[in-house]
Order: sequence, then structure tokens, then C-alpha cells
Amino acid sequence: MKKAAVATLGCKVNQVESNAIIEQLKEKGYEIVNINSDADIYLINTCTVTNRTDYKSRNLIRKALSAKFNNPEIKVIVTGCYSQKEKDEVAKLGDVDLIVDNSNKVDLDRWLNNPSYSFENIHTHNSMVAKNIKSMHDRTRAFIKIQDGCNYYCTYCAVPYGRGNPRSLSYVDVLKQIDMLISNGYKEVVLTGVNLGLYKDGKTTLTDLLYVVTNKFKDTLIRLSSIEPDLWTDRLIECISESQNVCHHFHIPIQSGSNDVLYRMERRYKRDDILRLIDKLRCGIGNDIAIGFDVICGFPGENDKEIYESYKLIEGLEISYLHIFSYSKRSKTPAAQMYNQINSDVIKSRVLLMSELNIKLSRNYIQKVIENKTQLRCIIEKTRQNYSTALSDHYIRIYSNKIHKVNDFLSCTAEKPLRDGVRING
Repeated sequence: MKKAAVATLGCKVNQVESNAIIEQLKEKGYEIVNINSDADIYLINTCTVTNRTDYKSRNLIRKALSAKFNNPEIKVIVTGCYSQKEKDEVAKLGDVDLIVDNSNKVDLDRWLNNPSYSFENIHTHNSMVAKNIKSMHDRTRAFIKIQDGCNYYCTYCAVPYGRGNPRSLSYVDVLKQIDMLISNGYKEVVLTGVNLGLYKDGKTTLTDLLYVVTNKFKDTLIRLSSIEPDLWTDRLIECISESQNVCHHFHIPIQSGSNDVLYRMERRYKRDDILRLIDKLRCGIGNDIAIGFDVICGFPGENDKEIYESYKLIEGLEISYLHIFSYSKRSKTPAAQMYNQINSDVIKSRVLLMSELNIKLSRNYIQKVIENKTQLRCIIEKTRQNYSTALSDHYIRIYSNKIHKVNDFLSCTAEKPLRDGVRING
């Protein structure tokens, strides 16, 4: 049996696409092995969200090329946002057999062992390739990519250059995919996309789709991935509040709480819009909902006053957690040319400041969940000799001293805070 190693960097969308690739490789008779193992094919699914992910992408490619140097029969295949944006850079790294564009990467028949395949400009694609998958590689939650691309062109972001224009999976294909995964035993589905709130199939919006999904699959937990602040509508909030199976976990990439920074980033909202949105979410859905923010530290020109404005906004909203990013200069983006770049030591100090806030926010939220006896629902992910664990619908990791079966549905309340989650009573 031939062996294939697949390495994935970056976002959930990349992970979903790698899963689709892995499933097709298995169907073609390949055994999937770790990227550090001997293989006949090494496939690197790259990311370009930061300089660090560029570096990691190049490092993994070089590692695969080193194996190829010792065995010329090995194939090295590269895909993903870094190779889409910097194809020539990837080609210069060495004897890469194939660079696959982002739009076609989930369709193996298009490029594997096909000498006529040629790399395509991502901006020429206006539709998504539908590839139904039956299972998720090493996962108990099912992730479905229903949207790709972004045309926001925020000044710091390289994603539109690697992902192209917004496009969506057809409403019919989304339902088929969910149905297939549920029939194979999955009890939680995560709807994901590059800019999920831009989902649109004809006149069908994300809200329209969610109404159908939550009613058609009533016994399945539905989780939404990140949604931009300006794409939350009153109708979307109403849909979630009326549904019994949407996870009360909402991730919102605010990036900054300073109007001046948001203006330089060319974001489509102001700090007052963030305040109104969080108030609407809590009033419309529930005060116990888990809310997470993305925040960038050290955007060009960011001064002490502006980082303080971000800090105070986030602290005052008493959200659940932060995902914190150091600003990273991305080639081809306007922010990379801005004159007032921030010193790396200053960026690190601001990341540390936000990290300390994140610890406080997380602890306070968990204590609130315990005191309010908030009902937590989850699908058991792992069972060890003396405990079971899962990620709850409120984005809190739960640990149970009882031994549950993997993929069991569990409804419980939290008893005690732990280092990275809570101990439950069931």
C-alpha cells in the first residue's frame, strides 16, 4: 500500500479541505501517515495569515524536499494560501512536483496524476467545488466548509489574495453534506467559511440556511465559526434565539476596540457597533453565551491610547476569551507600506497585556457558568482510563470522572474550575 503524509497549517477551512483530500487519498488506496514518517506523497497545505505561518509552510516544504532528495520517487505537492499567493517563492524552494491552486485542491482527480493540470488564478473562480465527505479524519465534530473567499481587503490581511472572491456552496449541497455526516454518526456540525457571514446561494443567506438546518436536523448540535461584526443581523440573532440546537458560542473578529485603528485597518464598523452587537446577542439569545474576540496587537501607528481603548472595551464587555495576534507585515497589503510600524518588543508587551486580560476573562466566565448552573451540552471526544473529555456548546472544555463512550451526547453542569476547563457533575 502506498503512503501519503498530509500536513495542514492555519484555519479550520484549511483543515476541512485537508480532510477532503485525505478521504480521497484513502479511496485511492493510500495509507495516511504522519508527516514525519516515510511516505510516497508529501502534501503540504500552507497558510499565509502571518509571517510565522509563511515560515512554517516553507519549513515543512523543505523537510519534504529533503526526503525527496534521498528518494527521487517521492512526490512533493504544495497547496494552500501561501502557495496561492507566493507560487514563485514555493517553486524556488526546490524540486516541488506540483503546486495546486486553492480552488481545485479538494478535487484530486483534477490534479493527482493528471499531466494536463495547470495552476489557476484564484480570482477567476466564482463557484465552489462540491466534494461530499463521509467522515472527519481523527475528529468527533464534523466541519463543513460552506463558504470561501473574501472581498473585504482589510489593510492588514493577505487572505483575499490567497482565497479570491466570495463564493458559497449551494444550499442543496450543504444539506446533502450534513445529512451524509449525520448518517455516519456525527452529532455536532460546525458551519465554517473564510468569511462565513457572506454565505449566499442565490437569495438564500446564512440566516435562511440556518433556519432550515436547525429545523431539519433537530437532534444535531450546530456550531457557527467566526462571523464578522458587521454581518450579524437582527434576523440571524432571532434565528439562533428560536433554535434549540445552535451552540451558544460565537466568535467575532473585532481586531481592535479603537476607532482610529479600525479606520486604518479599513474595518466596516466602529467600537459603538461592537457594544451594540454584544448587547443584542445577550438580550436576544442569553446572558450566559460564550463570546470570543480576535484582537491584533501592534497594528502600524497603534499608540498607548489606542491599545488602552481596546483593552477597556474588551474588559468592560466581560466576554469569554480572546484570540490574540501580533501584527505581521504581509506582502501586497497596504498596512505593510504604512510608515509607523511598531517595534517588536512593544508588540510583545501588548500581547502580554492582552494575554493577562484573557486569563481574567476566561476565569470570570467559567465562574459565572458554575454559579448560574448553566446547562452545558457536548459530544464526548476522548475517553481515557479515568476520565472523559469534550468541548461544550459554550466553548468550555469539560472533564468527567465517569467513563463515557466516544460520541456520546452529554448534558451537564459545571462543578469546579480546572486549569483548562471545568469538572462536571456527570
